[in-house]
Amino acid sequence: MHSPSQSTATKLCLRLHPDRDADLLAWLEKLDGLPFGGKGETVKAALRRGIGMEMTADQAVTSGLLAQVRAVVEAAVGAGLADAQIVRKPLTTGTPASETDALLDAFAESLTL
Repeated sequence: MHSPSQSTATKLCLRLHPDRDADLLAWLEKLDGLPFGGKGETVKAALRRGIGMEMTADQAVTSGLLAQVRAVVEAAVGAGLADAQIVRKPLTTGTPASETDALLDAFAESLTL
């Protein structure tokens, strides 16, 4: 595990057994419908409560909003890309830089959602 002052993320893996951890498994199953990131944030909040370091109201609101924003963005990108078509225009050797720049600009505009 890393110290809290390091900026790298730490992955936590644990094994739950149906006979000993049925209560935790049932609780985790209820979290499956949360937006992306919501399950992890809820588990972290429970861990913080367990060690007496509850989140402030501002942290909880921000955490929930970030999960909702992420879900909305993922849905919008998915919907936008569902109908996207990429048409490749063959470039000839020696294409002038201005034409290449124009093609790149047009490509960027075609991905606008």
